[in-house]
Amino acid sequence: MTDKNFDMACELADDLYFKFMDNLTNDIVSEFIIDDKDNIGGTKNTEKGSNLYWELESTIKNALDKQIEREK
Repeated sequence: MTDKNFDMACELADDLYFKFMDNLTNDIVSEFIIDDKDNIGGTKNTEKGSNLYWELESTIKNALDKQIEREK
C-alpha cells in the first residue's frame, strides 16, 4: 500500500466514523466516544469506538490495496 492510500484510508475512515456517530442517539454515542478529562472540551474513543474506527480503516485500506493490485 502506498502512503497516499494509507492517508486516504484514514481520511475516509474518520469521515465515515463521525457521520455514523452523528446519526446515533447520545446514549449510543457514549458507548463509542467519551469526554477526555485530560483534554478539556475534547473527546476520545472508548475501546469499542477505537475498534470500530480501526475496522473501518482496515476495510478501506484493503479495498484500496485490492484496487491497486487489479490495476497492475
